[in-house]
Amino acid sequence: MEMIGPGALPFHAVENSSIPLVTGILVIAEDERINLARSAVTSFLRQTYPNFEIVIVNAAPMHGVLDNEWDTMKEFRVDPVQYPTIGALRNKAIEEARGEWILPIDDDDHSHLHRLFIQMAVRRSGCCVMLSEQARVDIERNMLCIHADPKGLSGTVLFPRKRKDDTLNLYDADMLEAGEDKEFVERNFSGGNIVVLPTPTTWFPGPCTSIAFYHTKNKSSRESFFGRYAAESYAGSIASDIPKDHMEYIRSVMTKAGLVTSVGPSSTSIEGPPVNDTVNV
Repeated sequence: MEMIGPGALPFHAVENSSIPLVTGILVIAEDERINLARSAVTSFLRQTYPNFEIVIVNAAPMHGVLDNEWDTMKEFRVDPVQYPTIGALRNKAIEEARGEWILPIDDDDHSHLHRLFIQMAVRRSGCCVMLSEQARVDIERNMLCIHADPKGLSGTVLFPRKRKDDTLNLYDADMLEAGEDKEFVERNFSGGNIVVLPTPTTWFPGPCTSIAFYHTKNKSSRESFFGRYAAESYAGSIASDIPKDHMEYIRSVMTKAGLVTSVGPSSTSIEGPPVNDTVNV
Protein backbone atom coordinates (compact mmCIF):
# COMPACT_ATOMS: atom_id res chain seq x y z
CA MET A 1 0.00 0.00 0.00
CA GLU A 2 1.68 3.22 -1.13
CA MET A 3 0.80 6.65 0.16
CA ILE A 4 1.90 9.93 -1.35
CA GLY A 5 2.36 12.90 0.94
CA PRO A 6 2.46 16.63 0.27
CA GLY A 7 4.76 17.64 -2.57
CA ALA A 8 4.53 14.13 -4.04
CA LEU A 9 6.66 12.80 -1.16
CA PRO A 10 6.25 9.00 -1.14
CA PHE A 11 5.71 7.24 2.16
CA HIS A 12 7.09 3.75 2.72
CA ALA A 13 4.68 0.95 1.86
CA VAL A 14 3.07 -0.35 5.02
CA GLU A 15 3.13 -4.05 5.74
CA ASN A 16 -0.58 -4.49 5.18
CA SER A 17 -3.49 -2.48 3.90
CA SER A 18 -5.68 -2.84 6.98
CA ILE A 19 -6.78 0.20 8.95
CA PRO A 20 -5.70 -0.53 12.54
CA LEU A 21 -7.43 1.19 15.43
CA VAL A 22 -5.25 3.88 17.01
CA THR A 23 -5.82 5.12 20.55
CA GLY A 24 -4.86 8.67 21.40
CA ILE A 25 -4.15 8.79 25.14
CA LEU A 26 -4.24 11.97 27.21
CA VAL A 27 -3.52 12.20 30.93
CA ILE A 28 -4.20 15.09 33.26
CA ALA A 29 -3.58 15.59 36.98
CA GLU A 30 -4.41 19.24 37.65
CA ASP A 31 -7.67 21.18 37.42
CA GLU A 32 -5.83 24.22 36.06
CA ARG A 33 -4.91 22.23 32.94
CA ILE A 34 -8.45 21.11 32.08
CA ASN A 35 -8.97 23.78 29.40
CA LEU A 36 -5.62 22.92 27.84
CA ALA A 37 -6.68 19.27 27.70
CA ARG A 38 -10.01 20.14 26.08
CA SER A 39 -8.19 22.09 23.36
CA ALA A 40 -5.82 19.17 22.72
CA VAL A 41 -8.76 16.75 22.41
CA THR A 42 -10.53 19.10 19.99
CA SER A 43 -7.53 19.23 17.68
CA PHE A 44 -7.14 15.46 17.77
CA LEU A 45 -10.80 14.89 16.88
CA ARG A 46 -10.13 16.54 13.48
CA GLN A 47 -7.79 13.72 12.41
CA THR A 48 -8.28 12.45 8.85
CA TYR A 49 -7.12 8.96 9.80
CA PRO A 50 -10.34 6.93 9.66
CA ASN A 51 -10.06 4.66 12.70
CA PHE A 52 -9.15 6.11 16.08
CA GLU A 53 -10.39 6.53 19.64
CA ILE A 54 -9.44 8.76 22.58
CA VAL A 55 -8.80 7.56 26.14
CA ILE A 56 -8.42 10.20 28.85
CA VAL A 57 -7.15 9.36 32.33
CA ASN A 58 -7.98 12.19 34.70
CA ALA A 59 -6.55 12.52 38.22
CA ALA A 60 -7.63 16.16 38.61
CA PRO A 61 -9.63 16.47 41.83
CA MET A 62 -12.52 18.66 40.66
CA HIS A 63 -13.13 18.79 36.91
CA GLY A 64 -13.62 16.43 33.98
CA VAL A 65 -12.43 16.95 30.41
CA LEU A 66 -15.45 15.55 28.57
CA ASP A 67 -19.06 16.70 28.81
CA ASN A 68 -20.21 13.41 27.29
CA GLU A 69 -18.63 10.06 26.50
CA TRP A 70 -18.95 7.97 23.32
CA ASP A 71 -17.75 4.50 22.42
CA THR A 72 -14.68 6.07 20.79
CA MET A 73 -14.02 8.72 23.45
CA LYS A 74 -13.88 7.80 27.14
CA GLU A 75 -12.62 9.43 30.31
CA PHE A 76 -11.48 7.51 33.38
CA ARG A 77 -11.41 9.40 36.70
CA VAL A 78 -8.70 7.99 38.99
CA ASP A 79 -7.28 8.57 42.47
CA PRO A 80 -4.10 10.71 42.28
CA VAL A 81 -2.71 8.84 45.27
CA GLN A 82 -2.93 5.59 43.34
CA TYR A 83 -1.62 7.20 40.13
CA PRO A 84 0.92 9.82 41.33
CA THR A 85 3.14 10.04 38.22
CA ILE A 86 2.63 10.71 34.52
CA GLY A 87 4.02 7.23 33.82
CA ALA A 88 1.40 5.58 36.02
CA LEU A 89 -1.36 7.64 34.42
CA ARG A 90 -0.22 6.79 30.89
CA ASN A 91 0.06 3.11 31.77
CA LYS A 92 -3.55 3.18 32.96
CA ALA A 93 -4.56 4.74 29.63
CA ILE A 94 -2.63 2.10 27.68
CA GLU A 95 -4.33 -0.65 29.69
CA GLU A 96 -7.77 0.82 28.95
CA ALA A 97 -7.02 1.39 25.25
CA ARG A 98 -8.49 -0.87 22.58
CA GLY A 99 -6.20 0.26 19.76
CA GLU A 100 -3.33 -1.67 18.22
CA TRP A 101 -1.33 1.56 18.19
CA ILE A 102 -0.96 4.28 20.82
CA LEU A 103 -0.32 8.00 20.35
CA PRO A 104 0.21 10.00 23.58
CA ILE A 105 -1.27 13.50 23.34
CA ASP A 106 0.14 16.20 25.60
CA ASP A 107 -2.47 18.61 26.89
CA ASP A 108 -0.45 21.60 25.65
CA ASP A 109 0.12 20.32 22.09
CA HIS A 110 -1.81 20.72 18.85
CA SER A 111 -1.98 17.92 16.27
CA HIS A 112 -2.42 18.73 12.59
CA LEU A 113 -5.40 16.95 11.05
CA HIS A 114 -3.08 14.71 8.96
CA ARG A 115 -0.66 13.86 11.78
CA LEU A 116 -2.04 10.43 12.61
CA PHE A 117 -2.43 9.56 8.93
CA ILE A 118 1.19 10.28 8.04
CA GLN A 119 2.65 8.61 11.12
CA MET A 120 0.58 5.48 10.55
CA ALA A 121 1.61 5.48 6.88
CA VAL A 122 5.21 4.62 7.83
CA ARG A 123 4.54 2.20 10.68
CA ARG A 124 6.55 -1.01 11.01
CA SER A 125 5.80 -4.04 13.13
CA GLY A 126 7.57 -3.78 16.48
CA CYS A 127 8.77 -0.23 15.84
CA CYS A 128 7.75 3.18 17.10
CA VAL A 129 7.34 6.20 14.82
CA MET A 130 8.57 9.71 15.65
CA LEU A 131 8.56 13.04 13.84
CA SER A 132 11.86 14.78 13.16
CA GLU A 133 10.57 18.36 13.51
CA GLN A 134 8.07 20.23 15.64
CA ALA A 135 6.97 23.87 15.78
CA ARG A 136 7.38 25.31 19.28
CA VAL A 137 5.78 28.49 20.54
CA ASP A 138 6.74 30.52 23.63
CA ILE A 139 3.44 32.16 24.58
CA GLU A 140 4.99 34.39 27.24
CA ARG A 141 7.80 35.77 25.08
CA ASN A 142 5.90 35.64 21.79
CA MET A 143 8.64 33.60 20.09
CA LEU A 144 8.44 30.74 17.60
CA CYS A 145 10.97 28.24 16.31
CA ILE A 146 11.30 24.88 14.61
CA HIS A 147 12.84 22.29 16.91
CA ALA A 148 14.48 19.45 15.02
CA ASP A 149 16.31 16.21 15.63
CA PRO A 150 17.11 13.77 12.80
CA LYS A 151 16.97 10.93 15.35
CA GLY A 152 13.34 11.81 16.15
CA LEU A 153 11.58 13.80 18.85
CA SER A 154 10.48 11.48 21.65
CA GLY A 155 7.50 13.70 22.52
CA THR A 156 5.92 12.82 19.14
CA VAL A 157 6.08 9.02 19.52
CA LEU A 158 3.48 6.63 18.05
CA PHE A 159 3.97 3.03 19.14
CA PRO A 160 2.40 -0.46 19.06
CA ARG A 161 0.40 -1.18 22.20
CA LYS A 162 1.83 -4.69 22.52
CA ARG A 163 5.22 -6.30 22.11
CA LYS A 164 5.76 -9.47 20.13
CA ASP A 165 5.40 -11.49 23.35
CA ASP A 166 1.91 -9.98 23.80
CA THR A 167 2.92 -7.87 26.82
CA LEU A 168 2.19 -4.13 26.85
CA ASN A 169 4.67 -1.39 26.01
CA LEU A 170 4.52 0.60 29.25
CA TYR A 171 6.12 3.66 30.82
CA ASP A 172 8.22 3.67 33.99
CA ALA A 173 5.47 4.17 36.55
CA ASP A 174 7.93 5.27 39.27
CA MET A 175 9.74 7.97 37.25
CA LEU A 176 9.38 11.35 38.92
CA GLU A 177 11.62 13.64 36.87
CA ALA A 178 10.84 14.98 33.39
CA GLY A 179 11.83 12.95 30.35
CA GLU A 180 9.34 10.08 30.47
CA ASP A 181 8.94 9.87 26.68
CA LYS A 182 12.69 9.69 26.05
CA GLU A 183 13.10 7.01 28.72
CA PHE A 184 10.13 5.11 27.29
CA VAL A 185 11.54 5.07 23.75
CA GLU A 186 15.04 4.08 24.88
CA ARG A 187 13.74 1.25 27.07
CA ASN A 188 11.14 -0.19 24.71
CA PHE A 189 12.48 0.54 21.21
CA SER A 190 16.27 0.68 21.37
CA GLY A 191 18.35 -1.27 18.91
CA GLY A 192 17.04 0.10 15.63
CA ASN A 193 13.32 -0.25 16.34
CA ILE A 194 12.60 3.41 15.60
CA VAL A 195 11.15 4.86 12.41
CA VAL A 196 11.74 8.60 12.02
CA LEU A 197 9.39 10.44 9.68
CA PRO A 198 11.29 13.41 8.20
CA THR A 199 9.01 16.45 8.18
CA PRO A 200 11.11 19.09 6.41
CA THR A 201 10.01 22.63 5.75
CA THR A 202 9.81 21.87 2.03
CA TRP A 203 6.32 20.41 2.37
CA PHE A 204 3.23 21.11 4.41
CA PRO A 205 2.23 20.23 7.13
CA GLY A 206 5.91 19.56 7.75
CA PRO A 207 6.98 20.71 11.24
CA CYS A 208 3.43 21.92 11.87
CA THR A 209 2.28 18.31 12.03
CA SER A 210 2.79 18.94 15.76
CA ILE A 211 2.84 22.28 17.56
CA ALA A 212 3.97 22.47 21.20
CA PHE A 213 3.20 25.50 23.38
CA TYR A 214 5.34 26.71 26.29
CA HIS A 215 3.46 28.46 29.07
CA THR A 216 3.45 29.11 32.81
CA LYS A 217 1.97 25.68 33.60
CA ASN A 218 4.56 23.75 31.58
CA LYS A 219 6.56 21.17 33.57
CA SER A 220 9.75 21.56 31.53
CA SER A 221 12.17 24.45 31.85
CA ARG A 222 12.38 26.94 29.00
CA GLU A 223 15.98 25.83 28.44
CA SER A 224 15.06 22.16 27.98
CA PHE A 225 12.06 23.06 25.82
CA PHE A 226 13.75 25.46 23.38
CA GLY A 227 17.46 24.65 23.63
CA ARG A 228 19.53 27.61 22.47
CA TYR A 229 16.39 29.53 21.54
CA ALA A 230 15.49 29.89 25.22
CA ALA A 231 17.48 33.12 25.49
CA GLU A 232 15.41 36.21 26.16
CA SER A 233 17.06 37.87 23.15
CA TYR A 234 14.75 35.81 20.90
CA ALA A 235 11.59 37.29 22.45
CA GLY A 236 9.14 38.65 19.87
CA SER A 237 10.86 36.96 16.94
CA ILE A 238 10.77 33.95 14.68
CA ALA A 239 13.93 32.29 15.98
CA SER A 240 14.36 29.85 13.09
CA ASP A 241 13.15 29.71 9.50
CA ILE A 242 9.43 28.95 9.31
CA PRO A 243 7.81 28.99 5.82
CA LYS A 244 4.91 31.35 5.24
CA ASP A 245 2.27 28.61 4.97
CA HIS A 246 3.46 27.03 8.22
CA MET A 247 3.40 30.40 9.93
CA GLU A 248 -0.13 31.11 8.76
CA TYR A 249 -1.24 27.75 10.10
CA ILE A 250 0.38 28.37 13.49
CA ARG A 251 -1.33 31.74 13.73
CA SER A 252 -4.72 30.20 12.91
CA VAL A 253 -4.23 27.54 15.57
CA MET A 254 -3.29 30.13 18.17
CA THR A 255 -6.28 32.28 17.28
CA LYS A 256 -8.69 29.36 17.68
CA ALA A 257 -7.07 28.51 21.02
CA GLY A 258 -7.59 32.04 22.25
CA LEU A 259 -3.88 32.88 22.14
CA VAL A 260 -2.37 36.00 20.61
CA THR A 261 0.93 36.52 18.81
CA SER A 262 2.24 39.61 17.07
CA VAL A 263 5.03 37.65 15.42
CA GLY A 264 4.38 37.34 11.69
CA PRO A 265 6.11 36.35 8.44
CA SER A 266 7.56 39.82 8.07
CA SER A 267 9.38 39.68 11.43
CA THR A 268 13.14 39.43 11.59
CA SER A 269 14.35 35.86 11.26
CA ILE A 270 17.46 34.82 13.15
CA GLU A 271 20.06 33.20 10.92
CA GLY A 272 21.13 29.65 11.61
CA PRO A 273 19.78 26.07 11.33
CA PRO A 274 17.13 24.68 13.67
CA VAL A 275 18.38 23.37 17.00
CA ASN A 276 19.26 19.67 16.99
CA ASP A 277 19.05 18.83 20.69
CA THR A 278 16.70 16.07 21.75
CA VAL A 279 14.36 17.30 24.47
CA ASN A 280 11.22 16.03 26.09
CA VAL A 281 8.07 18.14 25.93
